[in-house]
Amino acid sequence: MQDLTHVESWYAASATAAGDYPSLCGEAETDVCVIGAGYTGLSTAIFLRRRGYRVTVLEANKVGWGASGRNGGHVGTGQRADQAQLEKMVGLEHARTLWQLGLEAVDTVCELIAESDIECELKTGNLHVACKAKEVPDMQREVEHLSSVYGYDRIRFVGGDELAQMTSGQGFHAGTLDSGARHLHPLKYL
Repeated sequence: MQDLTHVESWYAASATAAGDYPSLCGEAETDVCVIGAGYTGLSTAIFLRRRGYRVTVLEANKVGWGASGRNGGHVGTGQRADQAQLEKMVGLEHARTLWQLGLEAVDTVCELIAESDIECELKTGNLHVACKAKEVPDMQREVEHLSSVYGYDRIRFVGGDELAQMTSGQGFHAGTLDSGARHLHPLKYL
C-alpha cells in the first residue's frame, strides 16, 4: 500500500489536516472531471462550480500531493522571466499583458482566501536579495523599469544597510521588496 503522507517539511508538519476524501467507486455522473487536486485542479473546480457545472475532482494521492504542496508559498508578481526579458521575447504589448495577468493572479489568490476565510498565514511582500555585488545594479534597474514602464510602485530597492536591519541573513548586498507579492502556507491554502 502506498504511503499517502506528505513529504517531510515544515509545511507538512504544521498543516491543518485536510481530511480523507472518499475514493470514487463505481459510476459517477458529472459535467466535468478534474484530474489532480493541486492548485490548478482545485482552482478549476471552484470556478467551474461557480458557473453551475457539476464537478468531480480525482486525485491519486492526497490534496496537494505534488508540487502544489511542496512549493515555497510565494505568490509573486510577474512571470518567471523578468519584464525586460519578456519584452525582448514577445514585445512590450504582450509583456504588459503578461504583467497584468501576474498581478491579477495575486489578486485572485487573495480573493479566494478572503471569500473562503482560509487561514493560510497570508503575509504581504516578498524580499529578494543579492548574494553577489554584481547583482545590485540589475535590481536597481528592475525597480526603475517596473516603475517607469509599468507604473508599478509596489516594489522598491533596499540598500545593504537597510537590508541588514530587515533580516538576520548576513552577507547580502541589497535587495528588492515587492509589497504587491504575497506569501502563504501552501498546504493550509490547499
